[in-house]
Formats: sequence, structure tokens, C-alpha cells
Amino acid sequence: MRVAITREAADEPRVSASPDTVKKLVALGLEVAVEPGAGTRSGVSDADFSAAGAKVADDAAHTAEIVLKVRRPSAAEAGRYRKGAVVIAIMDPYGQDAALEALA
Repeated sequence: MRVAITREAADEPRVSASPDTVKKLVALGLEVAVEPGAGTRSGVSDADFSAAGAKVADDAAHTAEIVLKVRRPSAAEAGRYRKGAVVIAIMDPYGQDAALEALA
């Protein structure tokens, strides 16, 4: 099973997982892919993620069964996700009916 850690919007400094989290996921037998630059604003380099066992790939979220984000993905981001993928993020659902319907 493939888990993707994605880049966030420019105004979001957090990343959805740390290298320690990647190590734990890999130890469980999961494949972890990270979009390039996903951790840059959090002080985590692509090399840090690679050293923890993740693959750094532009298409990380395109083929993942599980997508980790901090914030709800935009419609454009969600459109690039694999159909049926589980998205784990802060969805902030109130007043966002259209965005949530698009994700569903």
C-alpha cells in the first residue's frame, strides 16, 4: 500500500508527516512517497525523507491509496488523486459543502 505526503499551499508551513513518521510507516510495510519540497517550509529536506525510507517523487499522490495532507486539498489537487484514495487532512467542513462533495 502506498502512502503519499504532499506539498501544502504556499501559506501553510506545516507538513503532514515527519521523517520519524515515515520510518514507522515503512516498518509497517507501507511504501511512502513524498512530493519534492513537501517539508521544506517545516525544515525537513527531501534528503531527510529519503533517509527515512521514503521515495521522493513528483507523482507521489497520483498513485497512492492514502494521501496525507495538513489542509483539505483543493479541487485541482484532488483531481490528481487516485479514484478511491483515502485523504487524511484537516477538512474544515463547515460551510465547505461544495468542496467536500467534490472530494467525495
